[in-house]
Amino acid sequence: MAKELITTKQQLKTVEGYNEILRDIRSLLEKATYQAYKAVDNLRVQTYWQVGERVVRGELEHRDRADYGKRVITNLALDLGLTKVILHYMVKFYKTYPIVQTVSEQLTWSHIVELIYIDDNQARQFYEIQIVQNNWSVRELRRQIKSNLYQKTLKEGKLSIIRPIPLRPLLPEQVFKDTYNFDFLQLQNGHSEKQLEEGLLANVERLLLEFGSDFSLAGRQHKIMIGHEIHAIDLEFYHRGIPCIILVDLKIGKFKGEYVGQMNKYLNYYRENKVYPWEKSPVGLIVCEYKGKEEAHYALGNLENKIFVAEYKAKLPGEEEIERGVRNIRNADLKEREKERG
Repeated sequence: MAKELITTKQQLKTVEGYNEILRDIRSLLEKATYQAYKAVDNLRVQTYWQVGERVVRGELEHRDRADYGKRVITNLALDLGLTKVILHYMVKFYKTYPIVQTVSEQLTWSHIVELIYIDDNQARQFYEIQIVQNNWSVRELRRQIKSNLYQKTLKEGKLSIIRPIPLRPLLPEQVFKDTYNFDFLQLQNGHSEKQLEEGLLANVERLLLEFGSDFSLAGRQHKIMIGHEIHAIDLEFYHRGIPCIILVDLKIGKFKGEYVGQMNKYLNYYRENKVYPWEKSPVGLIVCEYKGKEEAHYALGNLENKIFVAEYKAKLPGEEEIERGVRNIRNADLKEREKERG
């Protein structure tokens, strides 16, 4: 009798519908765990803000003593068993966000620690929105700050597109960058287009983060037949905000005008055979190592199809390379001045 009641793990898996039940319950438990952690972190954010507010209030009450705040933090660290660094974070948090309601619930304490040291209010707001829209981890936030994403976006004149509300259709001009940072690939000099493509596909999450929100990867090396000849599209994306299909052609080396004719042919085929009535016309993006602005300008001309050309950086310059570049610039300036004087 006891032997009949014994049910092995293998037998349980054969029960009809069991796998679906298991999957759903796992999903519920994972969601509950995430919500619990999120609730705890939100409580920590609220509490740390209140601690910072109380310390600052004490400083204001004793503003006649210049070292009052430092002494309070030193004593609190000893009595509460906290580090002075953490207490400084709390004070800085309150001073940066004097109204706690302005802090998004989707920002974790770890995100906030990174944000409070961005002095430019507009830059800080930019990164806040990017965190929420793109679900950035703290590590990704650090990477984007280090790569000067805000300054690049400001320079490209595209800051208006990061505002989260109201949602409205976007123009293709608003979603593409002039330069894409693929440094996470760590490619060596002389890499091939195949290595570039395989590296990107092996890092899809990083690739999508670099492209931005609303992008999704639809496929690679999609085959189409034109005039009894088979062509392959390197990468196919979809952008919900436009909405449209985006065809990406990866090229190593310098941009060539012939790339435009090839992309234009692919876009014409897609527009006539692949686009649903509610979608916008497909858009092409040619990503190469060196853009050549004048070459790209005349090659694109007044094409009916939207085609954009961008550069990619697969490896960030090291300190020695940066120093060498600075020296070259200085030497060039000196020579220029000598010519002017002579």
